Amino acid sequence: MRYKITLSYDGTDFCGWQHQPNGNSIQDAVEAAVEKLFGQKASVVGSGRTDAGVHAIAQVAHFCAEKVLPEKNVVGGLNAYLPRTVRVNKAECAADDFDARKSAKQKTYMYLMYIGDSLPVLNDRALCLNKEPDISRMNMCAYQLVGKHDFSTFMAAGGGAKTFTRTVFDAHFERDGKFIKFFITADGFLYNMVRIITAQLLKAGMGENVDIAYLLEKRDRSYAKELAPACGLYLYSVKYGSNE
Repeated sequence: MRYKITLSYDGTDFCGWQHQPNGNSIQDAVEAAVEKLFGQKASVVGSGRTDAGVHAIAQVAHFCAEKVLPEKNVVGGLNAYLPRTVRVNKAECAADDFDARKSAKQKTYMYLMYIGDSLPVLNDRALCLNKEPDISRMNMCAYQLVGKHDFSTFMAAGGGAKTFTRTVFDAHFERDGKFIKFFITADGFLYNMVRIITAQLLKAGMGENVDIAYLLEKRDRSYAKELAPACGLYLYSVKYGSNE
C-alpha cells in the first residue's frame, strides 16, 4: 500500500528534511515513526528538501508499507511516535504511481517577517524588521519574477540541480497587521532560491536599487549574494492537480 501524508513541522532543531549522515533530519524522524507503526522499514519521500531551520505548514510525502491501516489510524499512530515539533495532519491511500516529489505540479513557499521590536516568541519562526519596508515597491519587483526564467542568479552552490529554468506562477507580498508575508508559487525551486529572492526584494523595500530583470539576465549568483535567514521560510503548500 502506498500512503500519502501531509505534515507540518518546526524545522528549528532539525538539519532539514533530507537525511544527513551526522544530522537529525525530519525524514529520519518520520521513517522511525513509520517503522514503529507498521513494523517495517520504509523510505519516506518528501515533495522537496527543506533546509536546516526551514519550517513546513503542508509538506507532502509518500511511503509504501505492507500493512493496510485506516487513514485516521495512520495519522494518530505516526503522531504518537513523532516528536511534538512534527505532526502528520492528513493521511490517505495513493495510487501506485504517485510520487510526492515527481508528481508535484506547484509548490508555494511563504516567507514570514514582522515589523517592530524583537519578540522572543517569534525567535526562529520569523524575521524581525526594524524598519518599515515599501511593500508596493517590493511587489513591483516580485512581479518581474513571474514567468519562465533561468534562475541561476538566485541559486546557491551545492544544490545539485541539472537545469536552472523554473516557472514562477505568482510572487507577491501581503500585509497582516505587523506581519508581512511573501508568497511565491512555482513548478519547482533551486537551492536557497526563495531566501535569495527574498533578500533582494527586502533590499528593494528598504530603498536600494534592485533590478530583478537585470539579475535574471546575469545568471550569476555573485550579483545576488545576500541570503535571508532560514527562520522565516515555510513550505506552505504542494499541489498535484487542478482539483487541489
